[in-house]
Amino acid sequence: MFRISLLLLLLSMAIAAGAQEFKLYVHLDTSAHQSLSGRLYVFSASDTSKGVQDPDAIHPTPSFYIDVRGWKGGTAQLFDSTCIGYPVAFSKLKPGPYKFGAVFDVDTTERSNTALAGNWYSRDVKVEVKPGNDVHLYLSRKFPQRAFNENDTVKLVSMQSALLSRFQQRDVFIKAGIVLPPDYGKDTSLHYPVVFVIPGWGGTHYDVLSKGPVKRYGMRLGKDKIYVYLNPETQTRYGLHAFVDSRVNGPWGKALVEELVPYLSTRFRIEVDRSKHFVVGQSSGGYAALWLQLNYPTSFGGCWAVSPDPVAFSNFIGVDIYAKRANLYYDKQRQEHPFFLENGKGTSTLKQFVLMEDFMGDGGQMQSFEAEFGLPDATGRPRLLFNRTTGAIDHAVVQSWKPYDLAWFVEANYKRLAKDLEGKVHVYAGAEDNFSLDKAVQLFKESSVKMKADFTVELLPGANHWSVWSEAFTQRVQREIDQRIK
Repeated sequence: MFRISLLLLLLSMAIAAGAQEFKLYVHLDTSAHQSLSGRLYVFSASDTSKGVQDPDAIHPTPSFYIDVRGWKGGTAQLFDSTCIGYPVAFSKLKPGPYKFGAVFDVDTTERSNTALAGNWYSRDVKVEVKPGNDVHLYLSRKFPQRAFNENDTVKLVSMQSALLSRFQQRDVFIKAGIVLPPDYGKDTSLHYPVVFVIPGWGGTHYDVLSKGPVKRYGMRLGKDKIYVYLNPETQTRYGLHAFVDSRVNGPWGKALVEELVPYLSTRFRIEVDRSKHFVVGQSSGGYAALWLQLNYPTSFGGCWAVSPDPVAFSNFIGVDIYAKRANLYYDKQRQEHPFFLENGKGTSTLKQFVLMEDFMGDGGQMQSFEAEFGLPDATGRPRLLFNRTTGAIDHAVVQSWKPYDLAWFVEANYKRLAKDLEGKVHVYAGAEDNFSLDKAVQLFKESSVKMKADFTVELLPGANHWSVWSEAFTQRVQREIDQRIK
């Protein structure tokens, strides 16, 4: 009898505790006529004076998700202690006022960019988190397909690639925003040098619709040129492909050189002479610009790689991945490696960054490196460089990356490529880069000096990852391109 009473007491306590649990319901609008599957995210802002944003490793806010299959309009999904949370569990969410936003990511062909067209969302709903409170969010809107508003000097290109479509076994398109010289339409006999611009993380061809990139890359300075502003992450599940020939993403570099350039020649008056084709890139696009120039040396008359992603893997975001017992998370003293630096001091760690990216699913920066440089596993996914729990680096994977270590590439290949690369390579980084990328550029410089390569490689004093693009630096890049045109 005592045992039965105790069981009843425990059961009643559990029911009471469950009744007091904070719960969140997300409703799908009745206008969703098809059953949908995907990942349902809820993001928060504890500062209710601000809007809800996707999480980041530097200023993380509580975020949660559940995977959903066959969700029908007019029904709800429950968030409770069983959902996945970052950086805290749902049950650890502190009571108080918040703003909540929800996104239902239904597109698995592109990286986890929650604002993709077709995703359902609800944003900036004020809620009170407290025991026993039930909160309801309603997904009543979908992100629209963004329009590309063309005019006389800005044009859209979307070209289906046979090479990439065959590799991925689906239709794949290369997209770009074309910026023409102001007087392009006046003399139809003139042909122009062409500059391919590859932006960094988050950059797309839509960037040319704003003034910032036009100013940053000096598109109205120096000699008239046609600018091809590329989208480096179109239709890639595993993050930015950066126009690198990848064993996971496919032959993006080859498609650019062998398909896009001839296609552009049929639509715009670009110089046929490949010595008047140039490539400029920032951050991930900086690595891409250098990779393209080294691997297709006669296809471009020069590259300008600015703040490039790691160009030497013996300093990969501050970690020597070749070292024995290398660990992406911890140094030899078991201190966490910094990820983002401000004034030389770490404000977040690589471990924090990776945990945030893994929470967001496929397509993060680290996974993009694994797809860009590495080999696929048996399922076609990129093999992991490191253990996501311990940070321990897999040296077999490191060896498979080696052809993409550009410092190593120069030492192994420069003698046979010297004639085709003479004076073409320009690499710049701020000496105070926020992601320690200046350290890899320094190693690339040392390899270039060792091979007596005719390269320009410089660290710019006082500049960080972004401020490297000063007005004077933009003018310098334009002068260097114009000198190559001569």
